[in-house]
Amino acid sequence: MVTTKTLSVKQNNIDPAFETAKAEECTLSILYQQDGLSFLVKNTKSKQLYMIGFVPAGELEEDPFKELLASFSEQPGTVIKAQEFGQSVLLPKALGTKDKKWTKVLLGSEADRVFFSESLAVEVYALTHKASKELKHNWLIQMERLPKASSPRLWVNLESTTATYFAADTKGYQLVNTLPTSSNEELLYHLGNISEQLGWDRETLLVEVCGLNHQKAIAFVKPYFKAVKSIKANKYVKLSSALNKVDIESYGPLLRL
Repeated sequence: MVTTKTLSVKQNNIDPAFETAKAEECTLSILYQQDGLSFLVKNTKSKQLYMIGFVPAGELEEDPFKELLASFSEQPGTVIKAQEFGQSVLLPKALGTKDKKWTKVLLGSEADRVFFSESLAVEVYALTHKASKELKHNWLIQMERLPKASSPRLWVNLESTTATYFAADTKGYQLVNTLPTSSNEELLYHLGNISEQLGWDRETLLVEVCGLNHQKAIAFVKPYFKAVKSIKANKYVKLSSALNKVDIESYGPLLRL
């Protein structure tokens, strides 16, 4: 049984087609964030979604990735594992250094790992507490998956007490950060502050919101920004009627893995 973010009872968010799916033709995506572990299984080629779920942080064991993988009788052909590391700092590759002592001032302790994106030419210095080397940093994988901006854009991934903000324009990413966001008022404050710092016009700025309670958040900030929308789930997965009652958009960051 799995727990979803949108329902208070345990249920299986499973498409019946999963019963006949071949493991080697499937992709399992797992994302570990502050609130817990979200995961999905889809057909690698067709993108048909077979299963999606969420396990709250309080129910996770010491190694949640291992625990989840052990629940599958057959391992999917592709497994993508990403984690949100709260203590992180992003830098252009050109400004990176081998000496990581400077990160102690920003992170509280010296970064124990440096993640790198070839396509974006950026590095993320993070305090991972010696997490598995197989894990990808969620910031980087989201940045690589998001579309190239042809005008100022802001993407927001909501959790219960934090949100991750990605700001980009035609020159590339201008800001990436995870900030305390436990209310719609705080969300509006950060959106306004970021757009003001970057000198962006609210009349032309496009804001995309996904994650926990995304519908209420969108309704709250819409009067202050001309273009506010939710993630288009069908861009990343194909849904059958068996899953049409699941709030797929609340799993936004997971869909992009």
